[in-house]
Amino acid sequence: MAQPPVTGRHRPSAPSHQHWDGWNAAVEHALANTNWPANTYADATVEFFATVKVTNPGSIVEYAVKITPGG
Repeated sequence: MAQPPVTGRHRPSAPSHQHWDGWNAAVEHALANTNWPANTYADATVEFFATVKVTNPGSIVEYAVKITPGG
């Protein structure tokens, strides 16, 4: 039975130029929600998204990651 994709999100408390912190937190949240059997999804697809506040200067207000299991 195919496992559904999962999404993790992270809203930083303040704008940051260390974007990997936001992406890492979103990935951790997604992985915590998988409930997939261990060692069975070596070919997972990971998609990264961001909600951006477009002002000058702009900033990312939410980091999101979608993980879809492989075959």
